[in-house]
Amino acid sequence: MKKFIFILTIVLSCLVQLSVKSEFGDADFDIDTFNISPKSYHDGWCRFINKKCRIRFQKNAMWVEGQGGIYLSQFIKYRYDTDKGAGHNLVVGDKGEYYNYITYKTKNNEVREALFLFKNYKAQQGFSKSLMRWVEQTNKPTPNYRYPNSQGPQDTQGKDKGLNPYDNPPIDDWKIKTTEKGMRGKINCDSQVWKNRPQCN
Repeated sequence: MKKFIFILTIVLSCLVQLSVKSEFGDADFDIDTFNISPKSYHDGWCRFINKKCRIRFQKNAMWVEGQGGIYLSQFIKYRYDTDKGAGHNLVVGDKGEYYNYITYKTKNNEVREALFLFKNYKAQQGFSKSLMRWVEQTNKPTPNYRYPNSQGPQDTQGKDKGLNPYDNPPIDDWKIKTTEKGMRGKINCDSQVWKNRPQCN
């Protein structure tokens, strides 16, 4: 009898695993992966060169981590400009700055404008594509899934350092900052108290 129960347990667990992975097995995304799409984050500058900030898109919201943001219903228009330095090479993108102006309406119905800058050409491309995905509410996995943490002035070759928005739960609090070393939300994973706990592993 024990042998029968053991075999039945193995068969049932295999069936559960098969149903979760579905037809493409390891290539399949989880069912809910793109429900809160589009999602991405971008390391750029806010209004001034070298004033670092992390810009996030999640479903119908766009915000600057730790500060605030808007919903798609507040968005009015987007315009783009570039300041090409001497010898600027558009392909390499190593000189010049890219200016992204977002015009929006505040909760008090005032029209305001925000500025997001990028130095790296690929980072600029990633931001503008993600912005268009956000405006159109396109639930596609790229570039949002593929390029996190490879979008700022520096290129980290796609190493998302555990911050891939599709591998983490949705962010409800715009005050949370993930740019500080070791921080996961409001938890400092570098501290002796937290570093070995499940939340940090």
